[in-house]
Amino acid sequence: MNKPYIFAHRGAMGYCIENTINSFRKAVEMKVGIETDVQITKDKRLVCFHDPAFKIGHKWYTVRNLTLEKLRSIIFDDGREIPTLNEVFDTFSYCPKNFRYSFDIISRETGLALIEMLKNNPNFEQVEITDTRIYILKRLRRNNENVKLVHTIPSNIVDISEQTINFENLTQNNIKFLNIKIDYATKQNFSNIIKNGFKCYVWGVNSTIHMRKVLTLRKNGEFVRAIYTNYPDVLKKMRDSIFT
Repeated sequence: MNKPYIFAHRGAMGYCIENTINSFRKAVEMKVGIETDVQITKDKRLVCFHDPAFKIGHKWYTVRNLTLEKLRSIIFDDGREIPTLNEVFDTFSYCPKNFRYSFDIISRETGLALIEMLKNNPNFEQVEITDTRIYILKRLRRNNENVKLVHTIPSNIVDISEQTINFENLTQNNIKFLNIKIDYATKQNFSNIIKNGFKCYVWGVNSTIHMRKVLTLRKNGEFVRAIYTNYPDVLKKMRDSIFT
């Protein structure tokens, strides 16, 4: 693809309740990819939900300590229904092969269960897994040499360079994509990512000012390869006007 790929963050959450079939459907209608958070329940079901723990009324719940049945019996203030990953794949099985999913995993166990699910799944080539913890990405790589892994740079790393990122370690584990927060998507950081042989993704791109900033980053013919946003339609229109 000769232009940045767009992922709808938690589905098109600027328009719908995040991480729901409706938010994912909105993304698909806009002809962009789906980003979602993936967690594993007590009975080993993969679900799309962001917070590891949440409060309803005066009671706290932890996703990993709940069965899918129990999780779905909880009534959320926004009325959401929590989808399983299998339901997401089934719902959007009609999407073309160049459609992409980006999964932000809560734990190593979640990542390993996701890879196991994908081994005989036609969606394997469409999936990429993101995480801030290199040790987890390395464990996933040992489990599967082909899965696409993306290292999301922790937010406490402001300047991306050889002093803050172990580029060699990433290369050895066949991790070719670095995902940075919009706050740190500077020309210098972008240049250092490209100079070291990696592709750049940017997340948290929601204002039109930030969209234009990311879309115009260039180095040696390279551009930002994927962008995560709550407003995919706005970004897509701007992208297509710049990448004609």
